[in-house]
Amino acid sequence: MAKRVAELFWELFKISLFVIGGGYAIIAVADEVFAKKGWTEEGELVDRLPVIQMVPGLIATHTAVYVGNKIAGALGAAVGVVAVALPSVVIFTFVSMGYDALPLGNEWLVAAFVGLRAALTGIIAATLVRSAKKLASGFAIVVFAFSLCAIALWSVPVWAVLLCAMLAGISSAFVPPQGKKFESPAWIGLLVFLKYGILCFGGGFVLVPMYMEDFVGAAAPYLQVSEDEFSNLMALTQMTPGPIGVNAATFFGYRLAGVIGAIVASSALLLPGSAIAFAAFRSLERFSANRIVKGLLAGVRPASVALMAVALWAFAKMCVVTPGEEDFAFSPVAVALVVAACAGTLSRRIGVVKIVLLCAFAAVVIHAAAQSMLSSA
Repeated sequence: MAKRVAELFWELFKISLFVIGGGYAIIAVADEVFAKKGWTEEGELVDRLPVIQMVPGLIATHTAVYVGNKIAGALGAAVGVVAVALPSVVIFTFVSMGYDALPLGNEWLVAAFVGLRAALTGIIAATLVRSAKKLASGFAIVVFAFSLCAIALWSVPVWAVLLCAMLAGISSAFVPPQGKKFESPAWIGLLVFLKYGILCFGGGFVLVPMYMEDFVGAAAPYLQVSEDEFSNLMALTQMTPGPIGVNAATFFGYRLAGVIGAIVASSALLLPGSAIAFAAFRSLERFSANRIVKGLLAGVRPASVALMAVALWAFAKMCVVTPGEEDFAFSPVAVALVVAACAGTLSRRIGVVKIVLLCAFAAVVIHAAAQSMLSSA
């Protein structure tokens, strides 16, 4: 048993270390790796994606819980979560420690970040398109539209929107088909990651509006980071190993309370969902067939797509609007890179990390060409 648990840790650690792009990329790679080992059937993890998304938390850690439980029960699930989270927490703690020393004002780095933001915007757009295709019922479309308006237009807190969507979904399963921020010590901000862990449905991108609400802008109750810094952070999370949500939690936790804060924030984010996922996978068939849970999923899935749409709009504004210009003065280069990244992601013919690197490289090359033209003019 000990040998198999150690092998489980190593395989999940390698996947998290070398697969960049978040939970969807991790589950795709894990499906192939563990099927070859005979630990799961081919396509089993992808088939379980709706159930994995049905409980709060991150896709990557739920994947680890599912496989770990099959291999070694509770011990395997716990080892799996640690293996998936460890590369992300360690690497992004060091990134956070050296963040202020990064030459973010360098023109070549700025050009590269234009490409990174464009790639991330395109990837989110592609993910949104795929998710929207699953909103087949009139109920799902209504919940999506209400959630989108509540968040984007009426400034309703994200947690309240998700709670209403869950209650609406549960209610639908039993009927025939037809303010101001408070001031608090910085370390208190670590507690909000428990909230994220409970309310995160559908992967790391869904956390973006929550992070923006609590940490970005002058009105945020914690840190008040600028939009530019947040967009740079999101680009870095896409370029470093591990789940995007954990990377960002590690960064914010470090800013709030140093290395201990990074560990606590990441742990608080992962703990609720991992515990619920373990309970769910222990009785998978009965859990997935439960009427209440089916209703909860029916409500929360379209709301999660709405959150993804809000995240897409936020990144698009930070990416394609020319700095210093009025709204809707779009950068043609950024727009072209967003379209290319979205098309590449939808085609499934090129990996997410390659898309990100190619967009960054293209942005630098275009910037170099523009500088050359200006100097020769």
